Amino acid sequence: MRYILLLLAVVSIIGSTQAQRLKIRIDKSEFENKKELRLLKKHIRKGKRAFNQNTFADYKQAAEHFQAAHEMYAKHAELNYMLGLSYLRALPATKALTYLKMAYNQNKEVHLKAPLNLARALHLNYQFDEAIKHYNEYKNKLTAEQLGYADQMLKKRISECRYAKELMADTARVFVTSIESINSEYDDFAPVMPPDGQKMYFTSKRPYDKHDDLYKATGQYFENIFWAGNRKRDWKFNGYLPKKINTSSNNAVVGLSPNGMELLLFDGKKNDGDLYQTEYKKQKWRSPKSNKFGKINSKSRESSATIAYDNRTMYFVSNRNDENSIGGQDIYKATRKGSNKKWTKPVNVGGTLNSIYNEEGVFLHPSGQVLYFSSEGHNSMGGYDLFKSEKQPDGTWSTPENLGYPINTPGDDLFFAITANGRYGYYSSRGRSGEDFDIYEIIFLGPEKPLIQSSEDMLLASIAKPITETVIEKTVEIETIRLTIVKGKISDAITNDPIKSIIEITDNEADSVIMTSESSEEGEYLVSLPSGKNYAMTIKAKDYLFHSENFNIPPATNYQEIIKDIEMNKLAAGTKVILNNIFFKFGKAELETTSYPELHRVMKLLEAYPKLKIEISGHTDNKGSLSINKKISEERAKAVVDYLLAKGVEAARLTYKGYAYLQPVASNDTEEGRQRNRRVEFKIISK
Repeated sequence: MRYILLLLAVVSIIGSTQAQRLKIRIDKSEFENKKELRLLKKHIRKGKRAFNQNTFADYKQAAEHFQAAHEMYAKHAELNYMLGLSYLRALPATKALTYLKMAYNQNKEVHLKAPLNLARALHLNYQFDEAIKHYNEYKNKLTAEQLGYADQMLKKRISECRYAKELMADTARVFVTSIESINSEYDDFAPVMPPDGQKMYFTSKRPYDKHDDLYKATGQYFENIFWAGNRKRDWKFNGYLPKKINTSSNNAVVGLSPNGMELLLFDGKKNDGDLYQTEYKKQKWRSPKSNKFGKINSKSRESSATIAYDNRTMYFVSNRNDENSIGGQDIYKATRKGSNKKWTKPVNVGGTLNSIYNEEGVFLHPSGQVLYFSSEGHNSMGGYDLFKSEKQPDGTWSTPENLGYPINTPGDDLFFAITANGRYGYYSSRGRSGEDFDIYEIIFLGPEKPLIQSSEDMLLASIAKPITETVIEKTVEIETIRLTIVKGKISDAITNDPIKSIIEITDNEADSVIMTSESSEEGEYLVSLPSGKNYAMTIKAKDYLFHSENFNIPPATNYQEIIKDIEMNKLAAGTKVILNNIFFKFGKAELETTSYPELHRVMKLLEAYPKLKIEISGHTDNKGSLSINKKISEERAKAVVDYLLAKGVEAARLTYKGYAYLQPVASNDTEEGRQRNRRVEFKIISK
């Protein structure tokens, strides 16, 4: 089953048998030319046949035939009604409104559902008051039994129009633009990217190669995964992923691991749709596998997913009908602990995020504090709208907030992703361009000053001349992103060759490893560190000494990106390692408890190499006399050795020495340099 085809049901809320029930009677006396009459009937017959196939592509074909018939017989209300209805299903909403309004004005009783379809077309064309009027007109025509089936749908549509009016009266201060360098004449959707926004993977129904076939239901090609690069705010299309990813069936990307090294995919071949994973190893994408998801995949459809920055929490969308289901497609959560790669049994996140309607396209910001998703429920202005929810201090999620207009439209707006700095968002929309899904970029503007822009009143050009006015957009305070992105390259200190490494992130206060990641084969790595913790970042690789970095990020620290290239040293006599996560009480030689994780790493190294002998050395800046600095540096080195001895390390393997400020690694002329010089190292004496 095609992935995006599942979303097309939202355009088919009206009964699918209207073409069969509606008689398009032609007055033969109005046609002297019998050949023209036969051609008219032929177009009507083919139009009805195509319409009754009930697929997206067939609605387009029906519209073509009914349009040709309309050019020959424009005054026929039933014909114009079917033409407008075909366009409504195939989604150039402006054309749908033109012909549905024409048919309604020609004959208000052309069909029982004429007011409903006209209301929907008005709704999609931002004419909300008129839409509400005709939704109510249709409602008043129904019998009590008919209303029992349609009442919930009508109430929802009317509330969507009212929500839309509220959202458009208080527009978000953003720029929304189509990414023309990526979009094609086909559906392009589901953008995913690493936190720095330098690359994008997306799904498209454009031709993949000369053997690609059209999919009958949509009139477009099979879904395949493509990618683009982003340099200096300029997206460049780079082509498709290899055929082990883009197989002969449909392939869609729905998520990305925190380090950008694993793509989450959707495949509809089994169980109505499962999640798959492909890893980037040795400069190649591996064949997708589903076995890593365990209990997450079910006999139902799992259609999108996002993994938290710590690689231990996953949110995903499923339509499983368990005892906790809220309705339709819901958002679920699964977790895993430590190095255990197995996901726990998923749990429904509950009715705060999930509505009785469908949710889709879930995305967790790299900070782990904001969850974005699309929903047909909540206060949607029509179709799927984009929402966000913030994690509360108690771990619950806040009431979803609509991202507002002009991001959301009365059509479908799905699959949102945002860069870690919160400045740029990306999503796919069919409500902005009309017929096909395209990928759009959102620039969230700051609160510095109001935006003045030229705007046009939403009147159809065919009906009235656009009215130009000056609009002052409201100022929107962009929430401060409390996140640090650390990225760079890991290489050999001597040869500069890249090293594939394990990256561990430790919470020094809790003495707990909170995240484990990997670099690429090219040594590239990326980790996200939410503000408010003292982190140790430890790099490990076979036959190399571990390397440690300290990132003490106060709670109020705003978004920042740190480029940190790491040079690794081989395990050899004379090699030195700076222990960046050793801390002492101010002016003393007493270890802080936050030093323990780093000391434990030294112990593990000594355990792994039983013959290894090391010297622990203390170093200072040049403030104060040499004698005082030599004393404090030696006492601190001794404090480290004493801790290791107390933990059972043999005394013969350890020596210590204080070098004061005689071996600086940076200039003592700056505070930053002096801070780097105040350090503890170990040096390999023998192995």
